[in-house]
Formats: sequence, C-alpha cells, structure tokens
Amino acid sequence: MRKEFEYWYPYDYRFSAKDLISNHLTFQLFHHAAIFPKESMPRGMVVFGMGLLEGAKMSSSKGNVFLLEDALKEFGADTVRMFLVGSAEPWQDFDWRNDLVYSTRKQIERFWNTIEETRNAEHRTSGVDPWLISRLQQHIQKATEALERFQTRQALQEAFYAIEADLKWYRRRLPDGAPGGYALKELGSIWVRLLAPVIPFTCERLWSEIGGEGLVSFAPWPSADRSRIDPNLELAEELLLRTIEDIESIRKVIQITPSSITICVAPSWKKDVFASVATAPDRNTVIREIMKDEQVRRRGKAAQDAIKQCITLIHRLPPGIVEQYLKAEMNEIEIFDNARDFLERECSAKVHVVDAGESTLAKASAALPFKPAIVLE
Repeated sequence: MRKEFEYWYPYDYRFSAKDLISNHLTFQLFHHAAIFPKESMPRGMVVFGMGLLEGAKMSSSKGNVFLLEDALKEFGADTVRMFLVGSAEPWQDFDWRNDLVYSTRKQIERFWNTIEETRNAEHRTSGVDPWLISRLQQHIQKATEALERFQTRQALQEAFYAIEADLKWYRRRLPDGAPGGYALKELGSIWVRLLAPVIPFTCERLWSEIGGEGLVSFAPWPSADRSRIDPNLELAEELLLRTIEDIESIRKVIQITPSSITICVAPSWKKDVFASVATAPDRNTVIREIMKDEQVRRRGKAAQDAIKQCITLIHRLPPGIVEQYLKAEMNEIEIFDNARDFLERECSAKVHVVDAGESTLAKASAALPFKPAIVLE
C-alpha cells in the first residue's frame, strides 16, 4: 500500500465540483493534514461549476439532461469545446443553449475562412498593418496570462473574439478591394496556434493547410514581442474609430445625408486643461485650481466650460486611454489628415479637418482632446 501511495502522491490537483466543497473536499483536507506528511499534500483543488440546460439545472431524475455524447454527435467536438470554454470560467456555472452552440459553430467557420484568407495575403505593408501587429502582441500576452491563471474563458475572449474584432476594423481600413498585407499573413500561423487548445481538430487541419511543420499541438506557443507594440498607433486608430461612431450617431439624430463633414480638433490650450484635470489629485476642486492660471482665467466662461467638459469626458473614457493620451504627443490633425481617404470612403462625404481654435464654426467650441467637434453640412 505504501508503494502505491508513493507512486500517486503528491499529486498536483484534484478536479471536482462546487457542490462537494461542504463535504468530500473539506474532509479530504482534514484527513490529509492529519495523516500525511506535508510534502505529500496536493498543490490544490480545482472546483468546477454546475451545468444548466436552457437556463434550468440539469437533473437526470427530471429528464433535463443533454448527454455529452449526444452533443458531440450533433455539433462536433470542437464546437462543444469552444462553447464550453467560452460560456464560463471553469469554476462558474455554464448554461447549455442550442442556439448559442449553433452560433459557436458559425464562429469556427468564420475562423476557418479567415485563415484561408491569410494564405492569399500579400507580403506588402499597408498603413494599418503595424496596428494589427501591435494589437496581436497584446492579445497573445493577455491570452497567455489568462491561461496561466486557468481563466480559460478570458483566454478565449482574447484569442478569438478580440482578434476577430480587430480584423473587422483592419478590413475596414484597407482600401476597397485591397488584399490584406503582411500583418494578415503573419496572423494565420499565430491564430491557429492560439486556438489549438480550444478547437484542436480544426486547428490541426488548418495547420497542415498553411504549411505548418508537424502537429500544431506540438508547435511552439506564440510569444508576444513587446518591441512591436505601438501604444500611440493603437490610440490613433481608437480616435478614428470613435470619431466615425460619433459621425454615425449624429447622422441618425439629424436625419441628413451630408455632402461635407468638418472635423474640428481641440486647440492646444484644451489639451493642457485635459492633462490638468486628468492628473488632479482632487476633482472636486479642480476647476478652482486650474482657473488660478492666468492664461486659462483670461478665457473666462470658455475655460470653465472646457474644464467641466473634460471632467465628464475623462470619466467616460477608459483609464488606459486617458493614461496613454497623457503620455503620447498626439497630433490629431495629422492623424485625421492621413486617414482622410478612409474617412471620406466611410462617410461618403468630403471631409475637412481644421483646428477648432482657428475655426469660425459655432460648434467648433465644443471640441475636446480625443473628441473633436463634428459639423455635418
């Protein structure tokens, strides 16, 4: 018996369910602590959540059960795996819903089609390729960190959904009819390896088709290259995305199809106000403190309004964006000018970019850092 014990102990983890915490698992800890030496204690226990079926607790006595073997036959192993991983963290309850499982199958099909698309991408550089590469490094790092914490759902959010969202923007930024550039080509190999633990059968087939060596399950895990992360470039693309969303919102409200759009970029003094508000130790007294500055005070009500608007804007923006904006030396006019062709294609209108401080347009006074004023005509 001792020989068998020494063969199995110490084991790493016991995998169980949360309904056993109050009995089996608790008493196991008591027994092990009382009987076995400290070096034989397991590293820990992993407690899984319960399974629900269409919102109701699975119960064999009530017939409310969907067997795993039936799920595999109907949906396939990869679809089942991806749904379970994506629906909840291991310690949370998952809710099996057939409509969402069908949606998961379509997501895998989109992934397959995208990898096929990467094979036709060209070894050229478009203006948005460095952005996609930068974003990809972030997702690799976050997905890896999540897996190391056993946060499988969070890992899938980064490894699939976040990358898919970035690809949607990447395609919008490409000129009409243009194939993807080097970033899309590089993405193929990385994305297949990132998703291999979740949908291994699909990824093995794709790995073979894109020319990967051996099995993807034995291929090196992608590693993030920090030198390829460009926070300023990511911030610039975020500015473009938010501005387009604002334009679309305005169009829906005023119900017009503009022939001309003017983007009024905040003047430099408002950027100083933004920085002062963002770094102020006490937001309750920030207006009084900033107005002590003679250069600001002489602007009168315009300065007070700008401070209040910056306070509201900073509360609404994600902290990471505010922090990066303070670090970056963003030339918003240059960003919009460089993306003028894209903006005109997206908005189907002529786009003008002006400094709000030099504009005679009434709405120009509403321009804020990272939130330009927009005039549709």
